[in-house]
Amino acid sequence: MAINSVLIAGAGAVGLLAAETIYHSDPQCVSILAKGERLKRYREKGLKVNGKRLDFRFGGDSPVDLIIVACKFHHLSQIIEDIRPCVGRDTIILSLLNGISSEDIIGAVYGRERLPLGMIIGTDAFHSGEETTYTLKGVINFGDADGKNGEREKSIADFFTRTGVPFALRENMRRMLWYKYMINVGANQTTAVLRLPYGAVQNKGGPGEIKEARLLMEKAMQEVIAAANAEGIDLNEQDIAEWYRTLNLLNPAGYTSMAQDVLAGRKTEVEMFSLQMMELGRQHGIPVPVNETLYLQLRAIEQSYA
Repeated sequence: MAINSVLIAGAGAVGLLAAETIYHSDPQCVSILAKGERLKRYREKGLKVNGKRLDFRFGGDSPVDLIIVACKFHHLSQIIEDIRPCVGRDTIILSLLNGISSEDIIGAVYGRERLPLGMIIGTDAFHSGEETTYTLKGVINFGDADGKNGEREKSIADFFTRTGVPFALRENMRRMLWYKYMINVGANQTTAVLRLPYGAVQNKGGPGEIKEARLLMEKAMQEVIAAANAEGIDLNEQDIAEWYRTLNLLNPAGYTSMAQDVLAGRKTEVEMFSLQMMELGRQHGIPVPVNETLYLQLRAIEQSYA
């Protein structure tokens, strides 16, 4: 099936990043999900990427070929309801949420067969208000959960090729999803609690690097590796080393999405990171003391905003 219409559900850093690329190739095929007060605000203030206001179409009332879900985890239940008019018989849904559970949550409502596994990695996008800025777009990775890529994945790949969206079609996507989860649990939570930029946890010899912050990130990641192994996913210490290859390319002054949330006084995605790790630890009898501590710290931070 050819994809000729795409709805972006979530106009944050990742959503606007993808929307901008598609817009510059085919502005008529992409629209942003917006209703009510949000729609009014977007029309009044506009949506900007790297300082340029883009004349996006707004949708949410009719079926589309592809829905890219790029909201925060705590907004997912509302997004699932809001996209209902847009899900047609053959609509494909690609979730770019952090974590390892969004595909199952969306699939429980609309059918798991609509959703390949997906994620984005390598972007330094920053979002504030109605504007996203970035220097690195990153790469959307996707693929069938069982490694059996077919017509669904080919349709997405053809569309991304036509519209210039950087992507990688994977056969080992479940492992890739856990790899990204390891990164988020370690880097996002550490930088959020410490309110530090990427440069603090890089290991390329930069002036702002903090060894202790880097070690905290790694210890949180090691707990994810243990949980992944218990789930039958072969993550290992080499994956942490591989992460630094990407991390060291990011703008040292940039911030992870969770650090951005904390600095802006917004709700974080702690439930899909350390809280889920605590649940995985209980299921598999694995101690996760670093994630337990990060959870308590982040919940305290959230409650301190007022």
